[in-house]
Amino acid sequence: MKKQLLIAAVAATMTSVAIADISITGGMKANYKSTETANVNVNTITTETDLQVTGKTGGTTVYMELNHDSSDGLSTADNPNFNVEDVWMKTSIAGATVKVGTWNGSDSLVSRDSDRAAGKFDVRTTVSGVTVIVDGSADANKNITFKGDVAGVAASYKIDDLGADEYKLSTTMNGVTVAYHNVDDLDATASTGKSSLMVSGAVQGFDLSYAQADTDSGATIDSDSYFGDTTAFATTVAQGSDISGFGISTKIAGNTVSAKSITVENTATDTDIVKFVVTRPLAAGATLEVQYTDEDTGTTASSKETFDVELAVKF
Repeated sequence: MKKQLLIAAVAATMTSVAIADISITGGMKANYKSTETANVNVNTITTETDLQVTGKTGGTTVYMELNHDSSDGLSTADNPNFNVEDVWMKTSIAGATVKVGTWNGSDSLVSRDSDRAAGKFDVRTTVSGVTVIVDGSADANKNITFKGDVAGVAASYKIDDLGADEYKLSTTMNGVTVAYHNVDDLDATASTGKSSLMVSGAVQGFDLSYAQADTDSGATIDSDSYFGDTTAFATTVAQGSDISGFGISTKIAGNTVSAKSITVENTATDTDIVKFVVTRPLAAGATLEVQYTDEDTGTTASSKETFDVELAVKF
């Protein structure tokens, strides 16, 4: 009898406790990379681990991301040294969505994602079909962005408090997507303008894409998106350089096979890059990817070949 009363008391207590809505996701990848430059071969094995924790209560979300790269080393006694990356809270106030914390943006064809700064904020609301966004951080410029749809064209215009502005336009017609991005000069005498164009679509089981990014004489393409990490190219991408590339991808026997041909038009030397990538899902839930990259700068001293095997898993 006493046991039954105790069980009933515990059960009654548990019904009054709210169980938090918490999800944990993540992934890890290991890479074996062999790089040959000027007939000198270097082999490396690297790992990267990410862990994302999301907590929700009502209409409020709290997010935290942890990361560990093998290049970060180990703290002590073989204990991995995890770095806290994105940490933010998002909620609704008076009809507006408010996000506060630390996070980075996303890469474009002309620029890599924005830095993680302390005290970042993003406040957005929609008025008559137009989304208005005010964002920035405590120690950086503030931006205001207007986004909407005009006759089937997704349009975005952003201006910061120093007067620099940029706009994006994209649309899909008959299965072909066209996207244009332009970053204007803050100072016309500095020639820091950038622009990009991307066209993509599918034809008879093949995904085709073409992209180009152009810069003025005082600007540099420092992206890590369609073209790959431009800061790691065999020849440094100089100011005023332009990049263009064509890609094709398809499915073959359960594998995703893709190829890209990229040309960097530097002010002094051009570089031709060819990439072949084969990705295969494994029965254990992991993914195996093999990539071969040939970067031809026109000289043996700086041309580079890379063979990269990656084993990755997400959960």
